[in-house]
Amino acid sequence: MKKLSLYQIRDAALDSGRTVFSIQQLSNLISKPRTIVTVYSARLVNRGLASRVLKGRISFEKDDLVIATQLIEPSYVSLDSALLFHGIVTQITKNTECVTTRNSINYKGLGIRYHKIPKKLFFGYKRYSRGKSYTFVAEPAKALVDGLYLNIYSKKELAEYMDKLDRLRLKILIKQFNGRGSKKIRKVIESSTKHSY
Repeated sequence: MKKLSLYQIRDAALDSGRTVFSIQQLSNLISKPRTIVTVYSARLVNRGLASRVLKGRISFEKDDLVIATQLIEPSYVSLDSALLFHGIVTQITKNTECVTTRNSINYKGLGIRYHKIPKKLFFGYKRYSRGKSYTFVAEPAKALVDGLYLNIYSKKELAEYMDKLDRLRLKILIKQFNGRGSKKIRKVIESSTKHSY
């Protein structure tokens, strides 16, 4: 069995486009048994070539947005974290806020928070290159829709954000969502704008 150096493993991981790997994913990538990859994983962390984000999960980059959308899949950065990414807000968020179709979870140690949304609402995001990897981030208007669905934004915040968003795009996104909670979102938007949605 050919022995790989830690640098070869790191380079293979980065060349794959991913940055966050489970033991199984890394095992598949370098075609080595899980038991051996578990040892490699610990050595990579000890040598500073990777960081342990969770038990059994390591990352070869330290970009919070990249880690957030690859740690829990499917997910994308949304809410104020997405609005900050797009320059709609300037205040740094306490956590990297994401949405997922899986159960909500808050990784306080990592500063990453996931909010559960229905599959029918899981759209309106784009892939962005970050370093040698990628992240998924909601469009500004979709970040607002997600926040309204999750009852996170107040009327004051809604009014403030509405002036900075593409209202036509917001209208399209709202029409695209016809699941549970869609009527409530339309009603909230209607009450804050003269335009009918």
